[in-house]
Amino acid sequence: MFRTSIGISKLFFLIALFPFIASAQPYSIAGTWELTYVAPQAAMNTRPNGISNQKLYFSEAGKLYVLAPEQTSIEGVAAVGYVFDGKNLKLNTPGAQRQREVNVAFSDDDTMVLTQTYEAKRIFKRIKSFETKLEPQSLQLVTDSSRSEDSHYDISDYSGLPAIERVKGIWEVIAYERVPSNQLPPYGFFNDVWKIDSSTVTIFRRQPVTKDAVPFTFNGSLTSSGISLGGPIGSRIVWETAFNEWGHLVLDSKYCRLILKRSTVKEEDISSFPLKVIVVHFEGHK
Repeated sequence: MFRTSIGISKLFFLIALFPFIASAQPYSIAGTWELTYVAPQAAMNTRPNGISNQKLYFSEAGKLYVLAPEQTSIEGVAAVGYVFDGKNLKLNTPGAQRQREVNVAFSDDDTMVLTQTYEAKRIFKRIKSFETKLEPQSLQLVTDSSRSEDSHYDISDYSGLPAIERVKGIWEVIAYERVPSNQLPPYGFFNDVWKIDSSTVTIFRRQPVTKDAVPFTFNGSLTSSGISLGGPIGSRIVWETAFNEWGHLVLDSKYCRLILKRSTVKEEDISSFPLKVIVVHFEGHK
């Protein structure tokens, strides 16, 4: 009877302890993760071509694939070997003399935090699969008083409006494309804000803070003064106008392509809009 009591006591002890044992088990890194946050940094320490909400796909076979948010296939994507011990991620980058090591922590099974020397902290969220197509975003915040949560966007569907009405509003520049590599500023491009009304484009530049208002005409494309791109007074620039699948305004010129996202911010609130280094795709690359 005495032995039976001890056996039952041990059983109840193990049952009570089980949740703590289970919670101590390491989370799995295998699967697909979306980068959702990059800690703010001083402009001089940011990447001048920005950081997008890239996807990381960790296969069960120990291969890591890095994909752009729009990519939905790993075909043709170079893989990097990885080893994960529950806390440290080691990457075997081809050509590197030593393994790259990253510290990994999990807030829960769907939230992963990566930290490494000389890099800003990054937070990832688990998503269904690498085949999930994501709306592209620019995530690199610049150190100031604003937060990523201060971005406010208008996600209403304006596709039924005439083009001239659809382009009106306040827009945040979220990406540059087809930029010649020798035209990238030392700290990259910031997320300038454009206000388009019936006849004027007002550009609120973030750093240094300036405000330029130039007249434009619209006839399927937007024609404005070239000073918006640093051209001389009297120069003209034609922007071919379109909208992509996300409702972003696409302005395409012979110099570069701008991608803008509609914002709900008011003109007087623009200074509080979070300052970012936006993603740049160089000429010849998507």
